[in-house]
Amino acid sequence: MIANPRSGRELERLALKIVKVFQPEILAEPGPFDIERFFDCELEAITKVKTDYRALPNGIHGYTDSATMESVISTELMEDVSQLFFARSTMSHEVGHAVIHVPEFRLKKAILTSIHNAQHDATLRMHRESDVPVFKNPEWQAWRFAGALLVPEVSIKEAIKRGNGLRELSRLFRVNPAFVKTRLRAFKIEL
Repeated sequence: MIANPRSGRELERLALKIVKVFQPEILAEPGPFDIERFFDCELEAITKVKTDYRALPNGIHGYTDSATMESVISTELMEDVSQLFFARSTMSHEVGHAVIHVPEFRLKKAILTSIHNAQHDATLRMHRESDVPVFKNPEWQAWRFAGALLVPEVSIKEAIKRGNGLRELSRLFRVNPAFVKTRLRAFKIEL
């Protein structure tokens, strides 16, 4: 589905609001955002999206469904200690969908339902991901939000100022090095 257009800056601001409310100390003293606690204890209260862990088909690490109002993470992923950093980024990505896209897509569905004849089933239009501009792509938006939540701009800049390299940043924020590299590219920072 196509999402409402959003800039990277808009997504950064949205994630920063959450960090400021739920874990502001990581802005002054860089460290990991407690995404597990946020997912388990806070997400439903702010979005009405229920959270769960289930066995999912191979290759599916998580999903968020606006129709059922649930966000699910793979139990296999969460139980694999070697995948902790990837699990954190996946969870944060699904939080992005719950915060950004669930209300938007539910509203779009309600509008379509109200304008269609009761005899016609209103459905959201699907598009090939490659045909969707990046700023309207819900997957890109959720990943950008995830990055901003787990590695806020002010935190990574402070951590770099303190002399941390790529490996240290990865350990500090508990995300994979590739995730850190994506954040660095977003801010045009080279280590």
